Amino acid sequence: MKKLKFYGLGYNDINQANIKIYNKNSLIYCGKTYNNELIINLKECNIYKLIATSENEIITAYFYVSNRYEYYFIFNSIIYNPITFLLTDYYYDNLPIERGELILWKK
Repeated sequence: MKKLKFYGLGYNDINQANIKIYNKNSLIYCGKTYNNELIINLKECNIYKLIATSENEIITAYFYVSNRYEYYFIFNSIIYNPITFLLTDYYYDNLPIERGELILWKK
């Protein structure tokens, strides 16, 4: 089993990539990633063609499968625009929340 990891996607089943994998022009896998990963049985010493689509971006890559377990692919749709906003408490007006973690991603 090999793990294909994709960077630039969402979490769990939100904003994941559609994956097609070919070996010698034959489609051997058609499915979707979960939590940025795909675990699939690929034979070693073979070359595979990967077509991954997420929103408006497509990755087309050929990769050689060796004895490694993980293979990495990057979607360039990651946007690093810093956003500053004030988060206040629901019950107390104008009481700022000073600590915590907020995770945002595209819809």
